[in-house]
Amino acid sequence: MYFEAKNSKFNHYADITIDNIVCVPHCHTSYEILFAVKGKIRANIGGTDYTVSENNAVMIFPMQIHSYLSLEDSRAEISIFSKDYIADFYAETNDKAPINPVFPFNIADERVLLRSNSRYEIKSILYKYCAVITNNGLELSPKKNEDLLTKIVLFTQKNFKNNITLKKMANELGYSYNYLSSYFKAHFACGFSAYVNKLRLEESVYMLKRTDRTITDIAYSSGFTSVRRFNDVFKNEYNLSPTEYRNGK
Repeated sequence: MYFEAKNSKFNHYADITIDNIVCVPHCHTSYEILFAVKGKIRANIGGTDYTVSENNAVMIFPMQIHSYLSLEDSRAEISIFSKDYIADFYAETNDKAPINPVFPFNIADERVLLRSNSRYEIKSILYKYCAVITNNGLELSPKKNEDLLTKIVLFTQKNFKNNITLKKMANELGYSYNYLSSYFKAHFACGFSAYVNKLRLEESVYMLKRTDRTITDIAYSSGFTSVRRFNDVFKNEYNLSPTEYRNGK
């Protein structure tokens, strides 16, 4: 998955622009700040919904399960940075989570994050908003990597490019198929196959927009078993073919 595989490196920072974001539950080892530069976006963090309106942002801590859904025409700038990029903050808060992760931001700061090549400028702004989060209050976070929801998310993120099924995941995690099936239905807004396909689509969208790889290569690299299947799932989700999406139609 893009957010995990490409943005959990040592001393790493990246900035991504996404229009009308729709993102299934996932987590990663990096911090993440979503800046709503246009429109309104719903962020779900650990099962709690937050509305992020224009000129507001939301901060995600490492290993917090989160998802996004645009509530109207929107544009998000997302800053993703490794734990050691803001090492002092991580050292002081690695067992905590924000009480209120939403805060207003200065558009001039966001432009620096998007355009600056100076890590000192970038870090100064990130620390500024870390201070805002701290002032909003912190609380002890639940134990990470131990609850079943986190195990499911991490397993699917690691294996979505493979031929995985709910039964295989149940065997791997040590749960009965019936129990895991009931648990999944209770915690996710879609079936397991649909969830896996959404992860594959997110991966394919990144490659369509940011690489010149062929449609066939992208289909198989994202975990789809055929180009036809990739085209069908993609068109059902976005009402466009992968080629039309890439060309901006």
